[in-house]
Amino acid sequence: MSKLNVVEVPNIILSQTSDVVSEFDDSLKQLVTDMFDTMRANNGIGLAAPQVGILKRLFICDYENIQLVCINPELELYGDEVESEEGCLSIPNILATVNRYDCVNVTAYDINGNVFSKSFSGMMAIILQHENDHLDGVLINQKAIHTRYDNGKMIDNNEV
Repeated sequence: MSKLNVVEVPNIILSQTSDVVSEFDDSLKQLVTDMFDTMRANNGIGLAAPQVGILKRLFICDYENIQLVCINPELELYGDEVESEEGCLSIPNILATVNRYDCVNVTAYDINGNVFSKSFSGMMAIILQHENDHLDGVLINQKAIHTRYDNGKMIDNNEV
């Protein structure tokens, strides 16, 4: 088990666009393993490579027995817009309410370089959108309708 350091705001890497993954090798497999270890150690349900300081188009999720590795993902959003209250490992102790779509089709590569396409709804669709935003340098506080500390105190979005 190898736990990586989670990058937190205000770190410039979190606002940068990630590069396409072109090599599907053992170092990529190790990175994915380390990311799952890091996510679990921090009680997360998703983690994007920029959150561990690596500007690659890669994220992982683990929610309700669905483990997913998405490399170079493309999302197709559909369905209804819903308000989602979200936390982020890179912005500790903050919950932001953002608008998301309730359905997503993701087309991506798996760890072996095989392309796949899957559709998700509900919470898993929200997780995919949240993690994919990280690959484009977008954080929840930038999309927030309102933001609050996890103790309930409301804050102004520009405080985050």
